[in-house]
Amino acid sequence: MCSRVFWMMLVGVTLLMLISFKAQPSNHLPEYIIGNWLSQQAGHIELLQINEDQSYLQIGLDLNEPSNSFAEWGSFALSNTTAFVDMPISISFNPTFSNNPSKGFITLLTKHNHSHVYLNNDASRLQLNMDKQADNSIDNIVEYEQLRSRDIEGYWYNQEYDDLYAVLMLDNGLYVQLQINFDHDDELTGMEWGQYQHQSDSEEVYFQAQYDDNNQTGFSRYGEIASAAFNVKLHDDQLIFLLDNNEDGVIDTFSRLMRKN
Repeated sequence: MCSRVFWMMLVGVTLLMLISFKAQPSNHLPEYIIGNWLSQQAGHIELLQINEDQSYLQIGLDLNEPSNSFAEWGSFALSNTTAFVDMPISISFNPTFSNNPSKGFITLLTKHNHSHVYLNNDASRLQLNMDKQADNSIDNIVEYEQLRSRDIEGYWYNQEYDDLYAVLMLDNGLYVQLQINFDHDDELTGMEWGQYQHQSDSEEVYFQAQYDDNNQTGFSRYGEIASAAFNVKLHDDQLIFLLDNNEDGVIDTFSRLMRKN
């Protein structure tokens, strides 16, 4: 009798531990979700970057209405869940920066929004499954593929002088430049995107902005310079931009970016 009571108590404690574990946030990040993820749809491109330090970056480009484009940066948390058998992890986002609060994950934080977001992925694909009514029914699915990095294409960043400085170069000729500086928000924080041309023989890159929310920063501020072609150098996982403003043989602008993920 005592032995049976003991085993019943042991089973009960084990069940409580399992339930408690499932309710706790997941502190261990699965390696397969870390990286740069790209979603491309008709008229819309979105980058979702998930980092090992539990920070994330979301960039959305509206190709038809550029003013609807957005950038969002913050932290995320993972939780174990049993709501869906094939989606054991849910993700929640905590943005600390948004240049368009009507777009992005920040909209999930509104008072009347009850969305739950579940992860499902394999080595080359990531899905965000959204249960907007919290009724255990998936209402919307956003599917991403891993961003390919080749030559100058990929995600490049530098955090030496700003909270975040990033350049995204896509293989379809689109670029995004994002700068976030909380200490000098008006002067140095801004996002621009547009077309770029890379002339590999001369190692020059030309940028033409289609969207710019701060003309004081970014590549577009060099637009008045007739010869605003950046020389680019690749060295290991570094991309170096060099600009000779007046073609006098002296480099006036120099920046070094690191490849990420």
